[in-house]
Amino acid sequence: MVPDLIALALQPASEEIGMTIRATWAFDGQTKTILGNWHRLWCLLFGPFYYLFKGMFLWAILSLITANGLWIGFPLFNRAIVLRHYHRKGWVQE
Repeated sequence: MVPDLIALALQPASEEIGMTIRATWAFDGQTKTILGNWHRLWCLLFGPFYYLFKGMFLWAILSLITANGLWIGFPLFNRAIVLRHYHRKGWVQE
């Protein structure tokens, strides 16, 4: 029993278990991870730079002007913001 638990704990976590969200681009079938497990933390820590890295320039400017959504708004709604952005660009969530 204990060796089974140790072996289970040492196995690398698959993408199925995590909270990562992957999407496929409808035009050529390219697949990419659009949200990782720690997306709210990265948004809170890096604010505008997080959105610049994602290619979301309007959200980067808004994040800079509002001091990252008054430090809590943008990280809380980050999932909806990013998913809507990629959906409008033609990405389909898997």
